[in-house]
Amino acid sequence: MTQLHVDERSLDPRQQRGTRIALVAIGAGFVAVLGAMIGALFLDASEESVGAARGPVRSACREARTALRELGAVDVDSTDQELADRVDTETSILRAMVAEIETADPGSDDGRTALRAWVSDWRRLLDARDSAADEIRAGERPSTWLPPEEPGAVKGIDGRMDEYALREGLAECTTTALEADNLDGQRLYPELDEE
Repeated sequence: MTQLHVDERSLDPRQQRGTRIALVAIGAGFVAVLGAMIGALFLDASEESVGAARGPVRSACREARTALRELGAVDVDSTDQELADRVDTETSILRAMVAEIETADPGSDDGRTALRAWVSDWRRLLDARDSAADEIRAGERPSTWLPPEEPGAVKGIDGRMDEYALREGLAECTTTALEADNLDGQRLYPELDEE
């Protein structure tokens, strides 16, 4: 095998620097790709992985998405009462999904702890939807109703919830895919690659 060797002493300083930067960039890219491949291979081996619960969790989310889609479009001329009723119906579907997810067993203590934390976040979001529906019924349209990640935090809990779902390969379980973070906008239920 022929090796390519460049005598850096024959290059001017800018070329030497460019060569080093290129080699570092290639090496960093290789390490990043290798890390992503290894991470994907060992996703289920992670102590906090949803593991054996992935199938039942995915099934619960897909059933919920189907039921939510069947509700159809939100009527833009709906009254506050009608919109609040729609939010209540969606929240009931999501509560049934969460109850089903709660029974799934990841197969490890750390996996169970992580799944319980995610379910707890779902319950907080659903409780906030209940409160928001009451406000809509009273003639108010809450602009900031999503619970924060932590008390006093600005970032909503939905980001953390979606991060967990995506890390576990459960795109259909994100708040966005389920429109759980949407109260008075049109429901789009975007198509997912797996569907």
